[in-house]
Amino acid sequence: MKNLRVSLTLILILFTFCKSYSQNVEFGLMLGASNYYGDLSNNSVMLSQTHPSAALLGRYNINERWAVKGYFGYGRISGADSLGSSDYRKARNLSFFSDIYEFSAQIELNLLKNSRGKNKLIPYLFTGIGVFNFNPKAKIHDTIYELQPLGTEGQGTTLYNERQKYALTTVCIPLGFGLKQKVSDHITVGLDLGVRFTFTNYMDDVAGTFADPRVIRAAYGTVAAQLSDRSNEKTPDGSNIFKEADQRGFKSFQFNDMYFMGGFSITYVIKNKGQGCPKF
Repeated sequence: MKNLRVSLTLILILFTFCKSYSQNVEFGLMLGASNYYGDLSNNSVMLSQTHPSAALLGRYNINERWAVKGYFGYGRISGADSLGSSDYRKARNLSFFSDIYEFSAQIELNLLKNSRGKNKLIPYLFTGIGVFNFNPKAKIHDTIYELQPLGTEGQGTTLYNERQKYALTTVCIPLGFGLKQKVSDHITVGLDLGVRFTFTNYMDDVAGTFADPRVIRAAYGTVAAQLSDRSNEKTPDGSNIFKEADQRGFKSFQFNDMYFMGGFSITYVIKNKGQGCPKF
């Protein structure tokens, strides 16, 4: 959070500095899709788990090479072991979905000069810093449950007191590529594709090892124990396949969970008179 405050302060200073050099400002909308990579994505980004996303954005063109952008986006992510091919994943039998709300401050580097009055296609790279909120959920017996309060890996129990409940709001680092083109004096259209590197491994509520279901049941109830280990839904006698300390979270690349947002944008350009900021 300290890094986020520093970044937002620097952007505010930049806007204040450039006020006297007033240049084009844009506001608009992005519509697209979202997905994720994590412990329940079956070691890939599964196209079947792609969901619609949307964002509001504002862009300030500092000069022909640089722009800063504010981004407020919504998307959904999901994953399910039932879509996997390995015996381990099918036996684990976990699933989740979560809505994502992101606010980020981004900086864009135009790979070609974005000259005013020239309607050419501009490729750009972007990065920045943001915060996002997530809340993994799962359905059992036609009822949807929020997973974080249930401590499905023993978080918050006396026996597993080293396991703390994960935060539902944390930091992300956007990184991506885009294309934009002015189609008139006041309209710019674009395509924006980006990944968000996160500081959590619990976007899907899965990261560590299985806890003793009796401990979870005593702390949080029967439903919590059921959602912590759903392998018993795949056995004829209803017994659990996994034991305490067996690996629950697993993915081939040992990164934190990450999510993707991208789409097509349209922005309205507010033209102001001025010299523009000094070129970097």
